[in-house]
Amino acid sequence: MIFFDRTMEYLQDIYAKVIGYGSGVINYNAPRKVVAFGNVLLDHTAQLPNDETELLERFQIPAESKGELDAEILAKLAAEAAERAQLDVNPGGSALNTVRILKQLGTDALFFGAVGEDKTAEKLKEILQEREIETRLVTVNDVPTGQCVCIVNKDTKAKALYANIGASAKLSVDHLRKAHYDDTQPFLRPIERKQILYIEGFFVPQRQEVCDFIVRNYIKERRRLAINLNAEYIIRDNFQPLRQLVRAAFFIFGNRKEHMTFAAELGFDTIEAAAKHVIEEFNTPKVIVVTNGRECVQLITNIEDEYSMPGEIAFQSFHVPRVDEVVDSTGAGDAFVAAFLHAWLEKRSLTECVRVASDVAAKVVTVVGCNLP
Repeated sequence: MIFFDRTMEYLQDIYAKVIGYGSGVINYNAPRKVVAFGNVLLDHTAQLPNDETELLERFQIPAESKGELDAEILAKLAAEAAERAQLDVNPGGSALNTVRILKQLGTDALFFGAVGEDKTAEKLKEILQEREIETRLVTVNDVPTGQCVCIVNKDTKAKALYANIGASAKLSVDHLRKAHYDDTQPFLRPIERKQILYIEGFFVPQRQEVCDFIVRNYIKERRRLAINLNAEYIIRDNFQPLRQLVRAAFFIFGNRKEHMTFAAELGFDTIEAAAKHVIEEFNTPKVIVVTNGRECVQLITNIEDEYSMPGEIAFQSFHVPRVDEVVDSTGAGDAFVAAFLHAWLEKRSLTECVRVASDVAAKVVTVVGCNLP
């Protein structure tokens, strides 16, 4: 009878979330289980055939690369790409992608970021409102809203992804303090309740003070820090602040190249040696996840579940689902993070978290942009 009652309560909660039915009442002012900090961008994605590589060559952009561009140059790239193919326009940025997928999976999350006072911001807010994605967007004058352009080669699947973060760089500690003391819109759960604060690697440059503030003031007890390494150049150019985030993080995500770059900066030849050093040096619970495209996912951790004390380090490798037709790998890593955190918050085992995340990422790569089909 107890089991039946609990099952009915669970189903009523699900009904309440999906269609507003049941005894549960949704409080939209309640703090979310995931709070994400990152660059908010308006994404423009174009798929071009192999015989149109001239566009990237003229802008001196490698077919398989990522980085940052001057705002005017980025705008020209987007305009010329639009002349050759229809652009898919979406809210973008690594952490915002993760928040979007979390929403689709059924875990409400909140995104913190900054935008300019321009038409790009208006378009972004319009899309975010339509999709009911919760954000706290600070408006910054005299700085354009960030944008991103992704050129995908239809034939080779090579991807050139370039951004200008614009106003995102202006999110400050003062903005967080103001949000923190706004009693009408609390975003932190009590420290004894499970909550994940997520920081994307792209957010670290120019905002080390903000990252330090988050770690120092928000991360304690059941409030866990999750980070994404995001890009090799971010790691090389911002190694020390990233290392401090790794020190405080419970979850550390990244692909094999990113983890290899971090290992090299630490002075190690392998990911395994670097991970072992990080876990032993800080002697805190850590879940290190290494994705490797269609090859495998590696899990390195010193815990079995949320309540475990740090123990022996375990190294596990998992096969990933086969995808016959990869359309666009943009945001696959962001979707993987979303699904992993979603499963963790649903009290799944770490093994199940990896499998759920791999399945979701496999679906995302079958469509353009970071979207679930």
